[in-house]
Amino acid sequence: MIPSPDEGAPPSAPPPPRSGTALPEAEQASSPLDRAMVLAEVMDYVIKVSKPTPLTLPRPRVWIPLLTFFFFWFTLYSYSAKPEWIWGPQVDPTEEVASHYADMRFAMYLLAQRILDYRREFGVVPTTLADVGQKIDSVTYVPLTDTSFSLRYEGSNPIILYSTESMDVFLRNAVDVVTAGKPK
Repeated sequence: MIPSPDEGAPPSAPPPPRSGTALPEAEQASSPLDRAMVLAEVMDYVIKVSKPTPLTLPRPRVWIPLLTFFFFWFTLYSYSAKPEWIWGPQVDPTEEVASHYADMRFAMYLLAQRILDYRREFGVVPTTLADVGQKIDSVTYVPLTDTSFSLRYEGSNPIILYSTESMDVFLRNAVDVVTAGKPK
């Protein structure tokens, strides 16, 4: 057998501990102070390596119930008060019907004036409204004689204008109603 070069040599001493980040050996780390130092070094390393992230809590969503509450009351107000800036001007249906019939009477009066102008010019009433150049929807024209005619509005409440009757009686208060609704 060939002897190894280390066989006759005295045992070598353990290498001296390194300073810095080297961990002490198990026999040397037996005291509580050494263990605390090892733990402190490990914690320092963890802090250096990892980036701390701030703790973020979810923001309370207070605005959702507040907006819901606001829109609920706004809708309730809108349907109950019916403000003009949302729903437009409130028109009484009876006023609207009265205005419609006054407008129709006035339009029929103006058409009758055109027919009377035609009669003055030609001596007879026209056979159709096309001869006058005017037409109103829902109004029928019927020539009665060579010099008289009638205009009839076909609505829920018919209006009849005879050329033989007084125009003031036919108009009633139509001029006042028509001009009252118009801006000045």
